[in-house]
Amino acid sequence: MGLAQLSAVVHSHATSWHDGGVAVLSPNGEILALASERVGDRRKHSWDSRLAYEYLKSFPEYRPLFGGPGDRFIDNSVGLYPDEHHLFHAASTFYGSGFADAAVLVVDGQGYCTDRLVTTSLWSGTDAGLRLVEERASLGGVFAADSIGHFYTAVGTLAGMGSLHDEGKTMALAAYGRPSPFLDRLRAYAKANEDGTYWVDRRFVSTVLANTLGRELFGWAAPAPRDQILWDELVAARKRPPEVARFDQDDMDIAYAGQVILEEILLGLARRAHRLTGSSRLCLAGGVALNCVANGRILDEGPFREVFVVPAPGDDGQAIGKLLHEVRSQGLAVDTTMRTAYYGPRYPPEAVEEAVRELGDRAEHVRLSEHEVVEQTAARLAGGQVVGWWQGRSELGPRALGHRSILADPRLDGMRERINSEVKEREWFRPLAPMVPEERAAEFFELDQPSPFMTLAVKVRPSSRQLIPAVTHVDGTARVQTIRRDQDERCHRLLRRFGERTGIPVLLNTSFNRREEPLVETPTDACQAFLAMNLDALVLENHLLAKRSIGGA
Repeated sequence: MGLAQLSAVVHSHATSWHDGGVAVLSPNGEILALASERVGDRRKHSWDSRLAYEYLKSFPEYRPLFGGPGDRFIDNSVGLYPDEHHLFHAASTFYGSGFADAAVLVVDGQGYCTDRLVTTSLWSGTDAGLRLVEERASLGGVFAADSIGHFYTAVGTLAGMGSLHDEGKTMALAAYGRPSPFLDRLRAYAKANEDGTYWVDRRFVSTVLANTLGRELFGWAAPAPRDQILWDELVAARKRPPEVARFDQDDMDIAYAGQVILEEILLGLARRAHRLTGSSRLCLAGGVALNCVANGRILDEGPFREVFVVPAPGDDGQAIGKLLHEVRSQGLAVDTTMRTAYYGPRYPPEAVEEAVRELGDRAEHVRLSEHEVVEQTAARLAGGQVVGWWQGRSELGPRALGHRSILADPRLDGMRERINSEVKEREWFRPLAPMVPEERAAEFFELDQPSPFMTLAVKVRPSSRQLIPAVTHVDGTARVQTIRRDQDERCHRLLRRFGERTGIPVLLNTSFNRREEPLVETPTDACQAFLAMNLDALVLENHLLAKRSIGGA
């Protein structure tokens, strides 16, 4: 069906209490998507989809896209809408992959699918669409205690994580762990079965969370005495009780054990998906697909020739999944392949100029040509500076992919520690990611497919680990982002120019955000973060800003 026959299509996320957002298809075939956390009160994982909806509607060029017959916005402030949560995850990754056929695996904490609470689903994707092969679900209920996603969250709290959505920290901490008695102890509560299915002890998840996040955030009642014994035994196995953000070797070993079990279960599920679908390609989605270490292991050891992970595998990808599902269901002539993740709104030059003016005399400022932006940024980075980098439309998903990034020189051994402690003020064990031209990636990383969305952790070649120590994690891996020129011409040029200066066409790339805040979205967000953070410079489109020294002219 041609696009001219339809009005704009608008969808929002309303099936969980976190990561609200909106996705829009304009009549010219362009897709626009934004997570609510980026705007409004800028609270991480904000559930309120109205924030993104009203924000996008405030742009004069986007306002006509809203309110028509294709506007299917759901106000989730009045409660959840039990729609097909896992179908929309599957649609986001399969239709975004560009594959003609693929096995599609969705693994998360839980998601309402009309009358079912689903935690794992397997689909077959073909030109005819998506077909559900099997799912792990329960009828009714509000919490799926047998979910592998919730098991991993519980392991994280046992290892000192103090918030929801800290699973990425657990993954990072796991690299510092070692085989220990905790591995056998946790295997008593979760394991992969020989047929690729898995088992999780509901008592473990419920009891651990009832003593940690469930009690603190949701007022869960204390477990029954017979279940509380489980918690007491886990605590007794440690040298001291778990304490939020005070990480010791026990915490590292517990995180390691949880990561090993998660990887075993996901590998089993991947092999089962291959066996049941016969496809040579795999698409992944759901919050568990944010575990780039497990994704990398599936690519390395699994049966698939190609693995695609959508840039927003969590619930911030629900709205675009709903949109892509409708596009395919209605046969609209739209190319849904995600060649980039840059789906945010376009900011006019006036918005950038106004943000710069608002800085006043707090920063020195110069406007540069396109050539000068790349040349001067490469020089600053090669000189050891840490640079905020803002350009174009924002990335969909939690990863900074060159449009809302902090960039630095990966060759400097202390750069990771400097950024974690002095710039981002976060945990010492958090890894930082490399950005590399796609055509040069294999020189530095054991990677034989593109990785444009930073969703795969792969091995850094032994010969390169001393060349780029700031982006090589303690386990010898890195969460790589590859860039082609047609995906992001400016970043590609910057990498090449930095490579010409240093011999290494790789940059450290981490998210441009302050502690406990989401990625910056607007030019003003970028300027405010620049002033608040220990950054040396800010590139804002074609503006280069540096903080004015005290007493400077």
